[in-house]
Amino acid sequence: MSLRQDIESRIAILDVVNRYTQTKRAGANYKALCPFHQEKTPSFVISPAKNIAKCFGCGKGGGPINFLMEIEQIEYREAVKILAKEAGIELKGFSNKAIPPEKDPYLAHKIATDWYHSHLFSDEGKKALEYLTNRGMTLETIKAFKLGYSSAPRDLLYALKAQGFDISFLKECGIFVNSNRDKFFGRVIFPIANMMGNTVAFTGRILSSGEPKYLNSPASSIFDKSQILYGLHLAKQSIMKCGEVYIVEGQMDTISLHQAGLTNVVGISGTALTPHHIRILKRFSKVVYLMLDSDNAGVQATFASIENLLNQDIEIRIIHIPNGKDPDDYVQSGGNVESLKETALNVVDFYLKMGEKKYDTSTIIGKKQLIETCLRLIKQLKSEVEVDIYMQHIASSLGISIDVLYSTYRRLRLPAHSQKMEDETSSFTPSILDLLAVYLWKYNFFDLFFEKFAYTIEDLSSIEGAGLLVRVLSEKLLDDDTETLNTIILYLEEANPSSSQDIQKKNMMDILNRIHGLLLAKEYKNRSANTPIDVFIKKAKKLGISQSVLKS
Repeated sequence: MSLRQDIESRIAILDVVNRYTQTKRAGANYKALCPFHQEKTPSFVISPAKNIAKCFGCGKGGGPINFLMEIEQIEYREAVKILAKEAGIELKGFSNKAIPPEKDPYLAHKIATDWYHSHLFSDEGKKALEYLTNRGMTLETIKAFKLGYSSAPRDLLYALKAQGFDISFLKECGIFVNSNRDKFFGRVIFPIANMMGNTVAFTGRILSSGEPKYLNSPASSIFDKSQILYGLHLAKQSIMKCGEVYIVEGQMDTISLHQAGLTNVVGISGTALTPHHIRILKRFSKVVYLMLDSDNAGVQATFASIENLLNQDIEIRIIHIPNGKDPDDYVQSGGNVESLKETALNVVDFYLKMGEKKYDTSTIIGKKQLIETCLRLIKQLKSEVEVDIYMQHIASSLGISIDVLYSTYRRLRLPAHSQKMEDETSSFTPSILDLLAVYLWKYNFFDLFFEKFAYTIEDLSSIEGAGLLVRVLSEKLLDDDTETLNTIILYLEEANPSSSQDIQKKNMMDILNRIHGLLLAKEYKNRSANTPIDVFIKKAKKLGISQSVLKS
């Protein structure tokens, strides 16, 4: 038994999937809304018996290891380490041969994180440590977020070179921009981790006056700011437990709130919530509290976040922090963030509040402009229930007839058009060669196949994509083959749950007939000049194949 097989024999795919999306029993299997793409009808199928999960809408999924790699966007090596630990399997000398250590961006970032963190507690880092403690951070918090300090311009480079990393690779993965100087030299370091807690980038804050106040790592193969939520690796259990998440702008806001005991907080690093952020949060939370800064940039980010959150089956609440403070300042001054939940605004109230600052609602024109602004938001909603609730709220708040409001709403709506239906068709379509492999492997139709097959296994091997079929016939399956076969079986069972073995036998013969057509067409194409066409016409007739294959 291989290491992969050993791990997956001890890890239940349903347990792994349940960490990321809600599943419901559907016969022998379970179904869920796909955690990889947005959909209304569940197309993500989990088979406890086969120990696989697959979305027949987007095609993503697999066994426990492949699923974890996809959902966490991690390498094979990381997924194996995580699941081996859960399974109680000791990894002796395990390494991913595909990625040598000196080419592993995660390892390079881990070494850099540890180096920065250790130097925060050195004599050179005393000033940086005082800065953090003066900001109210405890040593426990500093260690939890692995904060650090860049105390020398080139020492980290020397440390990484000693581990076998070359400068070109370090530039490629974003740790260094040139070989002369650490871009974060003299700055407090905030490591940015992915959902698994692996560092993928850094933010450096200057200690003295100067610009820029913050420096960030560039985008790299493992870091895309639009896909990372700061602190999620520490917050996800709390978010999952309470079903709520607070969204703040920066690292200091996130850290301060965590230290204050509010651990279901993540940061968006100065951007708005992106669709990718939202797909991640939907796995854990049903309520989102937007608590961004009250300056113009923060307000615009709030508006943009709301636009992206609409129609996502997530309740949106906006928290206004008194006196224009940011979350960090508010906590440092003794404020209780959780108490602000009681005055949190819904989407329409936020638009009304912001609109009253922008428009003069004491005038008819100003009130009309505010109504149109709110209605432009409402017309994006797909739920008629939400539309009606918000329409009544606007009518009541602005003292306007609900009938007049609905009349205006209908005029403002976009011209009627056929709404693009969500694509429910499967992007996972097995090839006829792989389908034949499944019929042989699952139903043991080997005798029938060899009785009817008119060519050789060598001929079959010449067709592109026939690898799985050839390995089934030769009984030389690879580690991944069993998962692939089970996935196709799950696909067939979902499409035709009550098909009898006789129907499957007929299906196999139909596929075999098509493969005969492929091989005959290939044979005809490669024929010698003196071979008469009648030979191929007779062969097609004998095999029950249309002569049209000789024209393709």
